[in-house]
Amino acid sequence: MADVSRLPQVLPPGLPTSAKPFTGDYEICWSIYVQCTNLRKLREVHIPALEALIGQPHGGKGWLYENENYNESRDRSLKRIIAVQSVKGPYTDQLLLAFMKTLYSLSSFWTIQARLNPSHPQGVYVSARFQRENPGSEAPAVVDALVELEANFTDAQGHTFGRSFGKTRRISAAVPGDSPAAG
Repeated sequence: MADVSRLPQVLPPGLPTSAKPFTGDYEICWSIYVQCTNLRKLREVHIPALEALIGQPHGGKGWLYENENYNESRDRSLKRIIAVQSVKGPYTDQLLLAFMKTLYSLSSFWTIQARLNPSHPQGVYVSARFQRENPGSEAPAVVDALVELEANFTDAQGHTFGRSFGKTRRISAAVPGDSPAAG
């Protein structure tokens, strides 16, 4: 069995190495592909169904929708939404339990890799991947999801190191009475 304390993890460039345990905050990064024909259905049907299961991981700011129009070979029926959820540290077992409950509310078929040593200088790390061929007809029609619980390596100015979401824009769930004319 592999030594999980050496689980490969992309760390911010220039992060100083340390032998001390990580005691800072954490974040959960969500990357979800939904089988959906258009953005309106994504806003009105799939995002509310997803949030009913996992809550609002984006703190109510809206998901980031990845504009993949530049990729001609992608499946046009797949829409990618992204969110980063801040979690107050330091690590506790309750933090991991809450994370796992959230994951399993979405699906019971995750592939999970983890470093669960809270005294590790890069903190606890969990990577969960869920994929299915046919999402069925019920919303949310999640085809592919990657969710990571990781140490928050944000600098004092609020810039997160080493993370790029490509070309994105905000997309929120539609609220009752919300219409294009209203906004």
